[in-house]
Amino acid sequence: MGHPKHTQHSLAMPLMLELKYEYFLATWPGRIKLVELVLALFCLICGAPAYEGPQHWFLLVVVLAFLGTIFFSLYFLCLAEPLNKLGVNWLMAEFWFTAGSTFLYFTAFVAMLAHFSDMDGGEYQYWVDSCIAAGVFGLLNDVFYGLAAYLIYVEWKANPTGAPAPAPVV
Repeated sequence: MGHPKHTQHSLAMPLMLELKYEYFLATWPGRIKLVELVLALFCLICGAPAYEGPQHWFLLVVVLAFLGTIFFSLYFLCLAEPLNKLGVNWLMAEFWFTAGSTFLYFTAFVAMLAHFSDMDGGEYQYWVDSCIAAGVFGLLNDVFYGLAAYLIYVEWKANPTGAPAPAPVV
């Protein structure tokens, strides 16, 4: 007599993600995130590669802010439902990340502009001009991070727990 075959059943359901792109089209924080990402790309294009001291700091700040903004963009795009199960106040985390990025961007663009604005590039003036442009894009991105921090703060104070609103009863 043969033994009955045992089948293995997975307890976890496959993860399905719904893309909620409306956040980026219909809300100001979503639109600002898109502008932050585009400006960060301009900062990277104009500021790299790093040869001088301030460029290293500038590019570190830009890349860290860029990666964090991508994370929070993905959170709103498709990861809110699975990540909310972790019990983290993501709204508070996003506020502190954005406020910190605002401060770090300020230090980075000031360092870039202070270092390169009085530099005579001679034969390499195009490189100095590119670094100054990177600093200006950093200044613009700093303004947008500050605006985003304010909007996230207002939303956070309206919903201190950061929990998603319950679904309406039908």
